[in-house]
Amino acid sequence: MSLRGIFGGEAVYKKIYEHRRQRSPRRSAGAPGLNCLVLGGGGREYAIAWRLANCNSVTTIDVVPGNAGLSLFTRAIDRRPDDVAWLDEHVLASFIDLAIVGTDELIAAGIGDVLRRSGIAVVGPSRDAAKIEWSKSFAKELMAEAGVPTARSESFADAAAAKDALPRWAPPVVVKADGLALGKGVTIARTHEEAVEALATPPANSGRVLLEEMLEGEEVSLQALVDGETVVALPPARDFKRARDGDTGPNTGGMGAFSPTAVLPDDQAQAAADDLIAPIAAALVKRGTPYRGVLYAGLMKTAKSWKVLEYNARFGDPEAEVTLPRIEGDFAKLLFALGEGKLAEYVAAEPIRFSKRAYVDVVLCAENYPGPPKTGMTIEGLDRLPEHVLAFHGATKRDAKGNLVAGGGRVMHIVASGDTVAEARQRAYAGAEAVTFEGKFYRSDIAQEVAVA
Repeated sequence: MSLRGIFGGEAVYKKIYEHRRQRSPRRSAGAPGLNCLVLGGGGREYAIAWRLANCNSVTTIDVVPGNAGLSLFTRAIDRRPDDVAWLDEHVLASFIDLAIVGTDELIAAGIGDVLRRSGIAVVGPSRDAAKIEWSKSFAKELMAEAGVPTARSESFADAAAAKDALPRWAPPVVVKADGLALGKGVTIARTHEEAVEALATPPANSGRVLLEEMLEGEEVSLQALVDGETVVALPPARDFKRARDGDTGPNTGGMGAFSPTAVLPDDQAQAAADDLIAPIAAALVKRGTPYRGVLYAGLMKTAKSWKVLEYNARFGDPEAEVTLPRIEGDFAKLLFALGEGKLAEYVAAEPIRFSKRAYVDVVLCAENYPGPPKTGMTIEGLDRLPEHVLAFHGATKRDAKGNLVAGGGRVMHIVASGDTVAEARQRAYAGAEAVTFEGKFYRSDIAQEVAVA
């Protein structure tokens, strides 16, 4: 008789397997280097993990839940990253040294606070400090307190109150849902009728909402590492939010990006951060909720001055895909110092440096995105990518047969490098053509203004 027969057959083995899956994969203590944990499973988390994997100081990388691409070079663990009990156990069992909270939902849920209970280095602000992203009304209040220039706005308890106030606003007017909306909570209404329609549509119709003046100018994304009142700028970038060419169509989580950008050159990034991010960091310290993590500022360069459009409490996506490859030195040690509250000491000894290489990201999306996307389509062509072109997986997974398939809206980030943005752009679009899946679409004008300049 087989061992399975002696000990109760298939049912017992199935139960044992289920129990093992509930436990955290374990490691032995004492290995040199950093054991890292990245929470999330999109293109941003791929970029973070990829950059960590290129650091000599890193021994292991776990990503929860990860995606099909991340499983090729990290330990992707298919668990819910907001499972607090499991997360506590995993951090201890796997001797995690550094954790990076990738997504806005996890940061708003306070997962950074949970991880810090274990005494490890955590890149991700507290829930209270992260309110600057999950409440746009709070962000406006903080900007006014800190003296940071921004667009004129009004906050309303609900869409009905905002609708009543519309006659006071000359179009165009920006309608913003107050809370998290995965980059899809902003509508630029060219008429009052469009504003009324936006206020009747999710997410603006389901809670507090803002009306805001529309600013004209050139947009830039500026990310910075923030440790209390210490602010260290990262390479600026330009992203593209609208779904279609010419900045038309609905807002998305981001259709592409490039870095560097002449609108905010690298050598002016720290000065801009000192003016537009440092006052916010100081205001949060004053309120007793110091910020420790990545703070993203969406900026508009108007005819008169810089103004802040929004703040995000984490790396941007797709900005991370084009800025993290440009950060030289040991990125893991830099983040570890930030997570330990020792950023100022670290950068004093190891000043941050930006590569001169240019990067362009073209996002391949699934049919119907940013609406409910079609999924399950087989992805092909990754073996045909040109030189200097990388595929940063976003919403990818494996089907029952092991095929790589689309699992969401922003399926793949085609990231290319070059001596110039124009060269990187040409390579990125060659890569975008090489990768195929049914219903694939992407914008054809990412970084076009640089290519024709």
